Amino acid sequence: MNPKDYLEVLEWRYACKKFDPSASIDPSVMDALEESLRLAPSSIGLQPWYFVVVADQELKKSLRGIAMNQSQVEDCSRFVVMCALRDPSAEDVERYLARVEEMRAPSAEKMEASRKFYSGVLSSRTPEERAAWAENQVYLALGFLLSAAALMKVDSCAIGSLDGPKCDVLLGLDKTPYRTVLGVALGYRSPEDTYAAEAKVRFLRDDVLETR
Repeated sequence: MNPKDYLEVLEWRYACKKFDPSASIDPSVMDALEESLRLAPSSIGLQPWYFVVVADQELKKSLRGIAMNQSQVEDCSRFVVMCALRDPSAEDVERYLARVEEMRAPSAEKMEASRKFYSGVLSSRTPEERAAWAENQVYLALGFLLSAAALMKVDSCAIGSLDGPKCDVLLGLDKTPYRTVLGVALGYRSPEDTYAAEAKVRFLRDDVLETR
């Protein structure tokens, strides 16, 4: 894809206000969108997140009730609940290192050095700081998902008003190490969504960017 085509995709994308409830995302496209979450970057690679893809219509309806009744939650094809670790710990470091060992087979010395590094990063922060750090990583994954959706001409809308504690209970996440951060509605815009034709409102490049 050349730069011009990519920028056209970003211009095309907007926060969809009204989805077509009859339009479904093709399974192969949804698989690629899910992979964009799995492949997203995170600080020091620890991936302190978990994603719940909701397809069930009744469950989406229930989620709408705890997301300020926003129709996108119920009318979209898939609703992704994006979660972060409540408190990243040494156990999470070991889980990641086990995957490193499986994929790269590093030396014992390198594994031990990695263990000290990752453990040091976490132990240098308070529980509140670790929780905030984990939440920030979820927003990196969000950016990847929104970009991937735009590239495949799938509409999206991030739902930050989702009631996290209520969502945790509804999805059974309250009994896990993860907590809800936000949701993302994915699907296809309704012809009735007049926002699709609105001009994108962004500051001028010189107002937000400089090269030194």
